[in-house]
Amino acid sequence: MNIDELIKSQTLEGKVAIVTGASRPNGQGRAISKALAVRGAKLVMTDLEGDDPRYNYEGLGVGSGEELAEAVDEVRALGTDAIGVTADITDKAQIGEVVDAALDAFGGIDILVNNAGSLHGHFIADTTDDMWDASYRVNLKGPVDFAAAVVPHMRERGGGSIVQNTSVAGLVAFAGGGCYSGTKHGAVGMMKVMAEEFGPDNIRVNAVCPGNVWTDISRREAELFTERGFAENPEAFVKMLESMASLPGRYAAPEDIAEAVAFLCTPGAKFITGTTLRVDGGISIVGA
Repeated sequence: MNIDELIKSQTLEGKVAIVTGASRPNGQGRAISKALAVRGAKLVMTDLEGDDPRYNYEGLGVGSGEELAEAVDEVRALGTDAIGVTADITDKAQIGEVVDAALDAFGGIDILVNNAGSLHGHFIADTTDDMWDASYRVNLKGPVDFAAAVVPHMRERGGGSIVQNTSVAGLVAFAGGGCYSGTKHGAVGMMKVMAEEFGPDNIRVNAVCPGNVWTDISRREAELFTERGFAENPEAFVKMLESMASLPGRYAAPEDIAEAVAFLCTPGAKFITGTTLRVDGGISIVGA
């Protein structure tokens, strides 16, 4: 492989990508959008219109139209075209609106990153029907519905890449994970089904499985798990998670996840499908 071929294997010039859950200032979706943008992709970024109590579990927060507009500006500043479309991925009609906006703006769709997720989770005995419903709609059914909506358009382009941003909680189990872990396991399973079904059309489907990522919600997450008895205080919980990694103890940064997602979207990953890429610093090695 010469230098020109190597560069071509890492570029996304001419590609159109949809990223869900893309608005939070220190979120994975915004970082993923930037990582795709610097490789040349045009971006369609989506998130909720505003704070929605169905998904803002225990004050962990959700995206908003205002934050989405800021995220789109940041991506455009990197030198690529980008649009923002507010939508709820649990609503098929709104998914269709995002797809139509992508086609109207850029003429096609090559990449889908299903990043939006629900963090609803609790001990099994304390899990409510509302928690189950939100987790199922956001973590499992919504991403599959979105994939089904873009596949016909990827087929017209001769192929594409779908990346599910899931979690190591979809590969291993932990107490207190509840419906979060259950639906993330389901998301990994559906990734494999989609990879098998869409493969003949040259559409690759993979999952990135982050471990502990320091985002806008991390501080509140530490408070919640402290309340559930996993640590004496939030600071101790943070240190506990940092110490779990086999690499020098730290949380992952959103950019760590973004680089893994971007790689799976590039031509350099053209023969990778149906796989789970763990970006967890090694926390899931034991019991994997």
